[in-house]
Amino acid sequence: MVKSSANKKPTKLESAWAHFYKGKFDEALGLFKEVIRKGKKEEALYGRACTLFRIADHEGAMKDLAELIRDYPDKMTYLHTRALVHGANEDYEKAMRDLSRVLKHAPDNSEALCDLGGVYLLTADYQSARDLFERAADKDKTCACAWYGKGVSSLYLKEYKKATEYLNIAVKLDKKHAAAFMARAEAAFSSNQKKDAVKDVKKAISLDKEFKARLDDYLGSHQG
Repeated sequence: MVKSSANKKPTKLESAWAHFYKGKFDEALGLFKEVIRKGKKEEALYGRACTLFRIADHEGAMKDLAELIRDYPDKMTYLHTRALVHGANEDYEKAMRDLSRVLKHAPDNSEALCDLGGVYLLTADYQSARDLFERAADKDKTCACAWYGKGVSSLYLKEYKKATEYLNIAVKLDKKHAAAFMARAEAAFSSNQKKDAVKDVKKAISLDKEFKARLDDYLGSHQG
């Protein structure tokens, strides 16, 4: 029985999600559309929305999410995803409104707390952001995102010692968190600990090659 189950051919919907998670968005999109045409709509529609979001077709993603939210108003996942699309469109007020609704329904949702904290960071409300990240960390002390958010909020509040403390926890929880190493480097630069800062920048580059293209600008802004 186990062997038979292991060899079972995946459904088109399962294959679509498999392609999605591998970053093969064209293949995923085609399969989600095929499932939708055959009448199995809800999950496939959500899959198509997620895929459209990943390929930056925000208008298409919004259309699918609007239909899902209309037909399934109690499913907060769809509202949460729409908030992310609003954020990507820099429509932060709408993102906040959707995330606030998610949190009203599920106050302990640490992912929503982190995402709302991220929106507050983008709108430069750093204290509110840190409050949300603190709530998220209280709910899940193993959430690297929450500690990273606390660290970045403290960094912008110019509380460099606290920022470093929180970011130390973030990189301990997630040793491949390149953004946390970069944030800790910023805190070190701001505290005149340039040796530690450069070490963290190099670590971030080793984890994410895209940082290398921005390194000259980053270091140049801290010279003198």
